[in-house]
Amino acid sequence: MTPTMLSVMEVIIALKQIPLFASVHGEGLKRLSDVIREKRVAEAEIVFAKTDLGEEMYLVYSGKILIYHELAGHDEPLEIIDPSGYFGEMAIIDEQPRSASARAQQDSTLLVLHRDDFRTAVLDYPDIAFAVFRGFSQRIRRADGRIRSLATELRRMHSEIES
Repeated sequence: MTPTMLSVMEVIIALKQIPLFASVHGEGLKRLSDVIREKRVAEAEIVFAKTDLGEEMYLVYSGKILIYHELAGHDEPLEIIDPSGYFGEMAIIDEQPRSASARAQQDSTLLVLHRDDFRTAVLDYPDIAFAVFRGFSQRIRRADGRIRSLATELRRMHSEIES
């Protein structure tokens, strides 16, 4: 059985749940819903790989998406994106290849927003840019914490080796 597509109203309701679009109302949500496309991914399916060129960002409608780096033959998790979360925005902002890979942890429905449509939304609703900045800041703070933790572990290991 083929799953049914989300209705315009379901997409609009989903957009209202995503903090990124909190400043967008009424007609703006309708315009966004008109340009968003739906993508269904099966558990373990790759959404994109590190170094892929990216022209789209993804909003998680349902399911879970793992953002990860492959290191020494295994996946190092960076973040799990739950419903109402988003990912892939870095590549559409800086026009650089993807910095990590994304894979569905379970069957998921994604809402896909193309770079040009995202830019139009940011121009129409500048608060979206500030929401992205907040997201970047949170990720940088988490990365800082991981770096401190790794540095502490490396110092500990180094002192053990020297002992």
